[in-house]
This record gives sequence, C-alpha cells and structure tokens, in this order.
Amino acid sequence: MSAPPDDVVHRIHDLYLTEVVEGLKLCPFARRSREQGCVHRPIVRCEGEDPSPSAAARTLVDVASAHADAEIVLITFIGDSPRLATPEGLDGFVREVRVAYAAAQGAPRPFFMVGFHRDSGRVADGDTPPKLTPDSLVPLLRRTPDPVIQCVDTGTLERARAIAQAAAHDRMVAELTALNPAMRAIAERSVASDSQLSADIARANYNAVATGEGRAELERKIAEIVRIRDASG
Repeated sequence: MSAPPDDVVHRIHDLYLTEVVEGLKLCPFARRSREQGCVHRPIVRCEGEDPSPSAAARTLVDVASAHADAEIVLITFIGDSPRLATPEGLDGFVREVRVAYAAAQGAPRPFFMVGFHRDSGRVADGDTPPKLTPDSLVPLLRRTPDPVIQCVDTGTLERARAIAQAAAHDRMVAELTALNPAMRAIAERSVASDSQLSADIARANYNAVATGEGRAELERKIAEIVRIRDASG
C-alpha cells in the first residue's frame, strides 16, 4: 500500500467517521466527541517495519497529556508493517500496547483500546461464515482503510453507560405504567439495572445494519472509502 501525506490520511479517515460511524449511527457518542474537538488521530508511520508497542503507548500518553479533554484517540498506522497486515496481528499488538500504556510513566488516565483493520471480520476462502449475531457483526463494523487502535477514555464510557442506564430505567417505568398505572410510583423508586453499554450498542447496530438495505449501505460506504484510500497514492 502507498503512504499518502497526513492531510490525505485524515481526510480519508474522516470519511469513515462521518459516513460510516456517525452516518449509520454505530456509536452513540462519536459525533458529539468529534464536534467538540475531543477526537484526536495521531499518525504512526511504519516505514516497512513493525511499530513498537511502547512507542504506540507513548503516543497515547503524549496526546492524552496534551489534551485533557481527549475522549477518543485514534492511533492510525500508515505504511507496510508485517505484523499489522492482518487483524489477528493487530489484535496481538493492541494487547501489548495496553500493557505498555499501563506501565508507561506519566499515563494520565485509563483508556479502553480495540483494533480496527480493513480485513476485520473477513472469512478465509472455504471457511463457513459464523452465524450472524450482534456479537459476530462487530468485527465487520471495525473495518478501516488503515490499521487503527481506537482508544476511548474510560470516563467517557462511564458517562455513556450512565445515560444508557437512565434511558433503560425510563423505558421500564413507562412500560410498567402502561400495564398498571398504580405501578408507576414503585417503578420510579426502583434501582436502575446496570446497562451493558457494549451489548446495547451491538444490538442497536445489528438491528440497523446486519441485513437488508442497512447492510447494503454499510458495505457500499466502506467499499468506497477503501477505494479512495487505495487510489490516494
């Protein structure tokens, strides 16, 4: 693959954010974070060699330290790297970056990390695709033009989880009240159940883009962005 300049990389990956992640509503807080300037995308150039986990961790330390409001840091790897050539290689690399970041001097706050890769979810020729479920769909949504480590501030995740929990509680109150108005007072005083944010997002994405026109639109958009990336050299 070619190695376009930084501004071209950012423009292409912005398309993925706005057209895929935001346009298809795959993440409930992505657009707000971007519009508030809380998304940062440092670029790491591999130059034909595998990147260092400690260097990648230091990149996150530097960005998070320089931007106290950073909610999402997208470490984007450009150039040929044997290790990052496959989703499996990237996943192993992410595990090492997590360890390196936890041990890094000056790491300001914890981040949740996951890898994105253009071949994520691809099934080898002759293999049987897994049964389509909210969980098995997730890798197909993590297809970016270049390898990326998505780092999300855990405080941002906790705030999103609290919002989802409150919304789930409100739905429960409304549903119980519709069945029996006398239950409203009891329902309002009940303790809201813990919301599994990732499971909630996975279910919503499954309903929106797993099949039919939603899936077709997802595939069209990703294919077009990959085409633009491949033509950018």
